[in-house]
Amino acid sequence: MKPTLPTLRLYRNPVSGHCHRVELFLSLLGLPFESIDVDLAQKQHKAPDFLAMNPLGQIPVLRDGELTLADSNAILVYLEARYAPGQWLPRDPVGAARVQRWLS
Repeated sequence: MKPTLPTLRLYRNPVSGHCHRVELFLSLLGLPFESIDVDLAQKQHKAPDFLAMNPLGQIPVLRDGELTLADSNAILVYLEARYAPGQWLPRDPVGAARVQRWLS
């Protein structure tokens, strides 16, 4: 029997490129996730409950069980290391640096 994956929740806005890259990578990894839209016009990203997840008040935010991560680059690195280690990010110093440069 396949182990149950933790519930992934992505707090995002549908027009954000940073959110899109996380959603795309989740899809490429085949990971089920719940999308939770954050209405930036209504300043939901500045509400106390959102700021508790990310004090900077920025999207995206990923919740993986008890873990909460902000910043699309950090989320991508985490997802690769957690769910597909060694499949997407090079481990050699030059390759890793090139990927980090591209992400930034």
